Amino acid sequence: MEKTSDNYSCLSSQRGRLMGAAMLMVVLFHVGGMRHDTFFYCLSRCGNVGVDVFLYLSGIGLWFSWGKIMQKRRAAAGNDGTRPAPRNASGRRGKRLLQAIAGSPYATFLRRRYVRVYPAWLIVAAAYYLPRCLDGRASAADTALSIAVNWGFWQHDELTFWFIPAIMALYTVAPAYIELIRRHAECRWMPVAAMVLCVLVQYWAPLHSVVGHLEIFFSRIPIFLIGINTGLLVEQRRHIGRAGWWMLIGMLAVCTLACVNFEDGLRGRFPLFLERMVYIPLTVSMALLMARALAHAPAWAGSVLAFIGGISLEIYLIHAQFVLLPLQPLRLGYWPTALAVVAISAAPAWLLHKGISLLTRKIA
Repeated sequence: MEKTSDNYSCLSSQRGRLMGAAMLMVVLFHVGGMRHDTFFYCLSRCGNVGVDVFLYLSGIGLWFSWGKIMQKRRAAAGNDGTRPAPRNASGRRGKRLLQAIAGSPYATFLRRRYVRVYPAWLIVAAAYYLPRCLDGRASAADTALSIAVNWGFWQHDELTFWFIPAIMALYTVAPAYIELIRRHAECRWMPVAAMVLCVLVQYWAPLHSVVGHLEIFFSRIPIFLIGINTGLLVEQRRHIGRAGWWMLIGMLAVCTLACVNFEDGLRGRFPLFLERMVYIPLTVSMALLMARALAHAPAWAGSVLAFIGGISLEIYLIHAQFVLLPLQPLRLGYWPTALAVVAISAAPAWLLHKGISLLTRKIA
């Protein structure tokens, strides 16, 4: 029998643990700003790739989420022998139309995704932005827009919590892309077109003047689409041969060397999207190799990573502004600070996760 760790299915079986590892990378990246220019500082700065790992794994998960929704819809259509009411039957067509839209696969998909992300975002965003309104640092209108859709990110690239509006925007296009590549295999090359779009955003003046400040968003679109593409490989349980694993090891080494070199005194001397393009093969190779390694990791290590992965959204929202910033003046050192950030963030993140799960159980 084929081992799960020898094919793409390892990404699915180890998804929770990989999410936890990605969250730790993000924490190390944020704490890394406290160090000097050493090799480990450069390596910790590469922890920003944890965001790409999140998006890659999210794309894989969305492939299966959309597939289950469509499968249930087909099953329901096959079992329902009733015929739809005539279009002119007893009026109220508008009401039936709204009900049909609300019950559509797309609406179901978005509801489930947003229920997982948006309530936690609203609570934490309110805790962050409301004090700035009360003490006069922000207007009521800006505060309302920031809490609702993180308007500051879309308007002028405010990076506080930027991942949340970005992932919700990507959720909106995921079903269309999944259906596109299911019907037209050639469109699986779309991530390459998305990479070209990143170049245009950086260097084509008409486009750069409009959305150039959103480079951090556009440069993450390719890895998200590649994650959706990988969902098919996971579903098909595609095998990875020995040559494939050696290629992944070499790719990881080369990409890590490139990114460490970028961070070693070169930051500010090149457009950031260039490093994020290197993040793409770095993410894929690292995720697959980590998934295989985690399949053989001690049970306790897997449990810890799975726990962190389960509340990674909440830790992301809480750790930087509410835990790391107050700890930095204490100058505890790199590792004590990193451990303290994870430990302190975990408790409120878990409570937030559990509380929202109870409140939204019927909605999802």
